Amino acid sequence: MTDDPLRVLAPGTIRFCPLCAGTLGRAPVPPDLREQAVCAACGFVFYLNPKVVAGTIPEQDGRILLTRRSINPGRGLWTFPGGFVDFGESVTDAAMRETFEETGLKVELTGLHNVYSYPGSPVIIVYRANVVGGTLTACPENDLLEWVTPAEIPWDTLAFPSTREALREWVAASGVLLFRGQTVGPLLHALGIGLVGHGTDAKAARAGLDACRQGRNERQFCTRRV
Repeated sequence: MTDDPLRVLAPGTIRFCPLCAGTLGRAPVPPDLREQAVCAACGFVFYLNPKVVAGTIPEQDGRILLTRRSINPGRGLWTFPGGFVDFGESVTDAAMRETFEETGLKVELTGLHNVYSYPGSPVIIVYRANVVGGTLTACPENDLLEWVTPAEIPWDTLAFPSTREALREWVAASGVLLFRGQTVGPLLHALGIGLVGHGTDAKAARAGLDACRQGRNERQFCTRRV
């Protein structure tokens, strides 16, 4: 990875055709006539599409595995294992490979967690996973690996918007009730959302649960909406 914006593949930085090395220009392309990069020599249209990232949320005994990044973007911040899908590789294979490369752990995927997409960013596909082997080992892209409970997730130092969204949804799906960062008790599974209370005692947290049921004060109490 690099901090140099000129080294980032983007519409404003691609200059040469990947097939013939001719100069790229900008031109409207049928049928929608959106402007694309077009080679002046061979006519190749360089469609610059989003990259695909595959990641996992490894789970074990009610905890999840987080990695602290030692490279940019997000140096010093926390996320879950993941990386770019290689050409000729399936997304699921990439998710397991990246997890092994970044953590030393072999995992099996237990289901699709969610897909996250933002303008100008990769498409992030996240799976839930169970550990089936390996030894927990850091890699050059991270300097620390930690198993954390829902109450221990470092919300203020998460690396990316997709990290925050995915972990909020994981907490919600786990049916865990949190109050001031501490596990209070199980949330009703029928409710289907996680809860974070900001009151002064457990009674306030329970009131927050009622508020979620009634669709009130969602920004204050419901992790899905915060």
